[in-house]
Amino acid sequence: MPPSGPPSMPNQTAESEEEDDLYSSPPPRRSHDRPPPPPPHAPPHQHAPPPLPHQQAPPFPPQERAAPPPPPPQPKEFQSPQMAPMDAQPRPLPNRKSFDASHMMASRQSMDQLRSGSMQHQDFIAEELDLGATSHWWTQPNLLPPSLQGRKDVMIDRRESQVGNTVEKLIKVLYLDYSQTIISARFEANNVSDVQLEQHKEPPPPRLRPDQLENAYEQFGRQIAKAIESKQNTVVGNGSPYVLIEELLKPFGDALPPVSTRSYGALVYANLANASTLSFDEIRPGDIISFRNAKFQGKVGPMHGKYSMDVGKPDHVGVVLEWDGSKKKVRAWEQGREHKKVKPESFRMGDLRSGEVRVWRVMSKSWIGWN
Repeated sequence: MPPSGPPSMPNQTAESEEEDDLYSSPPPRRSHDRPPPPPPHAPPHQHAPPPLPHQQAPPFPPQERAAPPPPPPQPKEFQSPQMAPMDAQPRPLPNRKSFDASHMMASRQSMDQLRSGSMQHQDFIAEELDLGATSHWWTQPNLLPPSLQGRKDVMIDRRESQVGNTVEKLIKVLYLDYSQTIISARFEANNVSDVQLEQHKEPPPPRLRPDQLENAYEQFGRQIAKAIESKQNTVVGNGSPYVLIEELLKPFGDALPPVSTRSYGALVYANLANASTLSFDEIRPGDIISFRNAKFQGKVGPMHGKYSMDVGKPDHVGVVLEWDGSKKKVRAWEQGREHKKVKPESFRMGDLRSGEVRVWRVMSKSWIGWN
């Protein structure tokens, strides 16, 4: 049998055609033209079978991007400064540490002073006053600075002394909470226009202990209780409740007079509409009881009849006659409310619905530093 010739290659033409088709395919699509990838969890039968080795496309040639155009030239005033080389010495920063620290410290000190000043101002009523230097009030006897003339919410004590040719006038202004503003005017008698004006504030005296309050009661309270009994069924002064207290205190030269119509000494008891109650000692006969916009409502008598009583619109004052602690009831001498004459009246603290009731212990002037 003769030898067979070389095997025929029928598929060569087909392969060459496939290669021509492969390299004659259109250019690769850009990233935004490519179809989205298949869903990540598609079932296996939905995935296309992997292409045969001879059907895989060659890798895409790298895309060459045109270089961006240079930025337009900027005017000189807008050109940014050139960067210093990396090995250049860094430019020292301006020395702001001391300035910033001192500025922060000064700001903190000013805020602390402001905060402490506001807290001190809230602690008591006393305030700095206009000394009225242009009015020359110190050149006239018994004349007050204009800011104090006509004020009825304070009590004023005036003193004058002279040592050699130097004259000093002292004015003490006492407020409702017993804080003070003390003003001094110092000048030469032969040159009154050259004056040194000063002022300072003093807080109220500290809260008294029960034993101190009891000692004050022995000093004034017992005598006041006896004195008012002799005033029963009489009209004292002009018949107002405030004049009654003033007349009772006149025989006691060392007793501290009332401040306006609202403060009468050291606080013993305070009741603010039964929402807040303070007690520093037992209420005793001869204490001063004050009412401010007080309204009492409750039941009284064996038939428990209802009653309503307004006391102090805005203010009223009397003298304690008796205190029943079990019933929280005060019997007090009063005038100028229901009657012109001095008569006793009962007040149940448990029936206080609005307003305030305070009980005071008459004190000596030395309590606030006055002699």
